[in-house]
Amino acid sequence: MNLKDWQEAFYRGIFDPTQDNIQKACEGVDSTDNLSAEERLGIYRGSILGGLTSGLSGIYPVCEKLVGEQYFTQMVSGYLKQYPSGSPDLGNYGEHLPQYISDFQPAKELFYLPDVAKVEWLWHQAFNAAETPASNQGFLPVSELANIAVEDQARIQFCLNPSASLMKSDYPVHKIWAVNQNDYEGDQTVNLDDGETNLIVWRSQDFGMRIDVINEDELKFLTAINQGKLFAEIAEMSFSLPISELLPPYIQMGLISGFRLGKS
Repeated sequence: MNLKDWQEAFYRGIFDPTQDNIQKACEGVDSTDNLSAEERLGIYRGSILGGLTSGLSGIYPVCEKLVGEQYFTQMVSGYLKQYPSGSPDLGNYGEHLPQYISDFQPAKELFYLPDVAKVEWLWHQAFNAAETPASNQGFLPVSELANIAVEDQARIQFCLNPSASLMKSDYPVHKIWAVNQNDYEGDQTVNLDDGETNLIVWRSQDFGMRIDVINEDELKFLTAINQGKLFAEIAEMSFSLPISELLPPYIQMGLISGFRLGKS
């Protein structure tokens, strides 16, 4: 086998350990006096899969708590094979697990689990988001808004805090997430009939992690900002509250972190 073919065979021997795949992978592995090639490959497999599973467990602790450690390990075993890591940073692994869980037939009865996983991934992303100044992306700090001429205000293009992500769920997944935190105290009852929920997951300027519930108007408004719409375009949209009431709170809390002038 050439190097490329052996690397592919070795990969299959780790992530899809059928007897045939193990045999081909071991063609490039030497036996020792104490360990056969298969045993040496098995040790490496356990280390790799164990590390990846542990990484997913750290990113998705609520999902693991909801289904149990053994079930979680079995559930993600297929994910490890279907979605190999493409980054040397283990913290970047696991983006597609919510969709994988959604397609995982044995967990279909836990219909809320994919959205719980999505909350956990967005939390993980927000926690690790780079603290990139808005000015580095061509945006000005919101303190400069006062210097914008009236005739240019229609071209204002706001940007959200770089850690922020929006999501919608048919279930109160923020409550499921909250009651399963180790430091949670109080009633752990969650009524799945509470209906759909709109959330924004983000890290505030003082590095506090937040999961905020927002209404349809707020979701529509923040989505428009996230899409890069100009202030004039947003002003033409229909909201139950005037923009003069929607905008200031998000500037004050730091959720809107900067702006620039776009092309009209």
